[in-house]
Amino acid sequence: MKQLWQRTVAALTPGVRGVLTAWVTVYVAALAGRLTQAFDLEQWLAVRAADFWHGQVWRVVTYAVLPTGILDLLVTGFGLAILGWQLERHWSRREFWRYCGITATVAGLVQVLISPLPLVGAAPLMLGLAVAWVFVSGHETVNLPIMGQASVRQIFWIAVAVSLAVMVFSGGWRRAGSTIAGGVAGWLYLWLRYKWLMVKDSHTVESGRINRLEL
Repeated sequence: MKQLWQRTVAALTPGVRGVLTAWVTVYVAALAGRLTQAFDLEQWLAVRAADFWHGQVWRVVTYAVLPTGILDLLVTGFGLAILGWQLERHWSRREFWRYCGITATVAGLVQVLISPLPLVGAAPLMLGLAVAWVFVSGHETVNLPIMGQASVRQIFWIAVAVSLAVMVFSGGWRRAGSTIAGGVAGWLYLWLRYKWLMVKDSHTVESGRINRLEL
């Protein structure tokens, strides 16, 4: 078991390993605080409109590293490991962390604007990572036990539809709205990044051609 755990951890990319470490550490600390009744991390980390407008701006990021419970810890941790590993193969660790920060922050800001209720959990971040997976590998196909062969894009839309439906019925449309905001922010960032890289590459090609002509 120890060797299996060590191989699993070693297989994770550095950026994913860092996020998972923060995710598990915060959960353990929050659980210890509740069991001992010494402190409540949710009171410090959850994003609330009232606290944000009173200057506690860090909450629009910190809410995303606090799981809602053990099930959220396991499911989100597994999803983060799979999606994050897929994405960090194409990005650097810094780029991966930047993307996570952007999606979580935008969703936190939207939560502040549309709801007075507190928000914790990485649902907006996970939707952002799923959007990035489609952006990077949407044309690829995956073999699923029940569905058979399906494209990444098809799997994404099915998963999003089911997740948002559950979220609306359990947490309300505001919770679903902030989660969608994380996905939209991720898509917009990737689209702008793609456009910028295209412009940058075209300028490089033009410069190279001009230099050859001058020679």
